Amino acid sequence: MRGPNRRQMYAEQTRADLVTAARKLFVDNGFAETSVEAITGAALVSKGTFYHHFPDKKAMFAELYTELLQQVGVLGDATCEAIRAAAPDLPAMDSVADLTHAFLRRTIDDPLHRELMVQAPSVLGGQYRHINDTVAQPPIERLLTALAERGELRPEVPITTVARLLLAGLCEGNQIIAAAPDREDALARTFRAITLMMSGLVAEGGGSRRG
Repeated sequence: MRGPNRRQMYAEQTRADLVTAARKLFVDNGFAETSVEAITGAALVSKGTFYHHFPDKKAMFAELYTELLQQVGVLGDATCEAIRAAAPDLPAMDSVADLTHAFLRRTIDDPLHRELMVQAPSVLGGQYRHINDTVAQPPIERLLTALAERGELRPEVPITTVARLLLAGLCEGNQIIAAAPDREDALARTFRAITLMMSGLVAEGGGSRRG
């Protein structure tokens, strides 16, 4: 089987350079203040080259946001598999709490995560909901299903509806933390609020061993 030729390799590298430049500019300047010219200038390519790879900068932003959610989804699926493999007497909600905290923690530790999450609703419009529904929500549903299979959720919990509400809460939590003057304090308060809401889903006798 033949590998990529030199032209394909150059095209892939050029595209990667454009994406790398856009990541930095979207974080440093915001989407609205980042022009195609700024992206191509940072990547050292022509505008024609940009439009060969992307129809516009919104499409590039959508790709970056989708990629971010896919990375988080991988973490969610790993937690899901760990829950299914865990001993029956170990409360799986501890793992879910850890994942929730890790997601919210990214708002402080990862500027790209923070800025993409903050800017996505206004930049993407209706596409924001579509990406969330198709990329971010399914891993949450799988996680909730794994909990239900262990008997750790109340039997009447509507998985799809709860997954959508939890996703909205996590996205809003990012906004709260990002805008706060004391992000560490906002993280603690947001995590506590989401944990309390999730406690209402737990079956009697189940849940975390944390106080």
